[in-house]
Amino acid sequence: MDVIEVRTATALDYAAIHGIQQASPEAAQWSAKDYGDYSILVAEEMAEDKSALAGFCIWRQSTPDEAELLNLAVLPGRRRRGIATALLDVLKRAATGEIFLEVAESNGPAISLYEHHGWVRNGLRKNYYGAENVNAIVMRRRA
Repeated sequence: MDVIEVRTATALDYAAIHGIQQASPEAAQWSAKDYGDYSILVAEEMAEDKSALAGFCIWRQSTPDEAELLNLAVLPGRRRRGIATALLDVLKRAATGEIFLEVAESNGPAISLYEHHGWVRNGLRKNYYGAENVNAIVMRRRA
């Protein structure tokens, strides 16, 4: 059984993070040069004598009592193995106060994941993802 290790990302991880992001079209598509402006957690799958980055989340502590999950993605071939759960568990310990996020109303799997981990719907932003005219569900949870 593979072990999942979550740690803070370094600049050496940015290429792998970018690759995971590109393989995950439902995730926000950021420029790698913007990663250094935020806190990033990465999840590595450790198997025998090797490890590989399988997922990441980007977040920020916007005020002492509020944080925001900005982006989360797991490689498609590595999903449903507990990687997103491991990232969210570490995020809950790292952030303080309430954690907010926006998720596309059409992204049912992500909404289910967040609800399973205690996020509740807090609002709706109409046409938030403008080019696609997709609404965003605002969700929150206590860290």
